[in-house]
Amino acid sequence: MRAHHNRLELIGRRVPRGSILSVTILSSACLLPGPVTAQETAAPEVRELLARAEITYDGLQSMRARFDQTIEVTLLGRKRTGSGDWYQKGPGRFKMDFADPEGDLIVADGSTLWLYYPSTHPGQVIRSTIDANVTGAGMVDLQGRIFEEAAEAYEAVLEGRRDVEGHATWLVTMTPRAESPYRKVRVWIDEESLLVRRFEITEENETLRTVVLRDLQPNAPIPDEVFSFTPPAGTDVFAG
Repeated sequence: MRAHHNRLELIGRRVPRGSILSVTILSSACLLPGPVTAQETAAPEVRELLARAEITYDGLQSMRARFDQTIEVTLLGRKRTGSGDWYQKGPGRFKMDFADPEGDLIVADGSTLWLYYPSTHPGQVIRSTIDANVTGAGMVDLQGRIFEEAAEAYEAVLEGRRDVEGHATWLVTMTPRAESPYRKVRVWIDEESLLVRRFEITEENETLRTVVLRDLQPNAPIPDEVFSFTPPAGTDVFAG
C-alpha cells in the first residue's frame, strides 16, 4: 500500500505552531513469549521475513482495523491512550477515528492531513500538507517507510515468536545504522498473514509510541467519503 512514499504516522495530539507535537493513544496489548516446539515452523531469516512482509503490505489495496494506541513521553512523565477505527486506502488516504477520546480524529485525504482533538483542544484544527520527505504530521505511511528502509537503514534482529492477542507473530527489532528520528523500531509480524499486528517506535527524545491493530480486514471496501473532512464551524485552522 505504497503511496508515493507518503507515510502513515502514529500521529499524536498537536497544538499550534511553536508547541511540541504530542500523541493520543491506548494501553498496549499483553505480549507473552510463545513456546517454540518441534512442531512449529522454523524461524525465518530476518531479512527474508521483512522482505515478504513488505511485499504483502505493498499488495494491499486497503486496510480496516481496530486500533489501540499509546504514547509515553518519558521526559515529561506523561502517558496518553486512545482507541478506535483505523482506515487506509490507496495513495495518501488514512484515518484514525477515535472512539476514546470520542470525537478525536486524524485523517489524510490524499493531499492534506487534518488533526482534530476536541477532547483537549476544542475549537482547533491542524492542517498539514502531506510530504513524503518529512516525519511527524506530514507522514502518513509509517509502516511503508519502515519496510522500504529496513534493508539499508536498519540493523534487524529476529527476537523470536510472540503472541499478540491470540495471534502468533514474529518480533523484529530494528536499530538505525545512521542518523534517524528513531532510536528503535519494533514490529510484530503475523506468522501466517505477514501483516503487522503491533509496532513500537522509540524516538530520539525517548518518547515511546505503540500501536496495536486488531480485527484486521485487508482489502476491505472503504468508500472515499470516509477520508473527507471539513473543519467544524467556528474552529480555528492552524498550519502544521
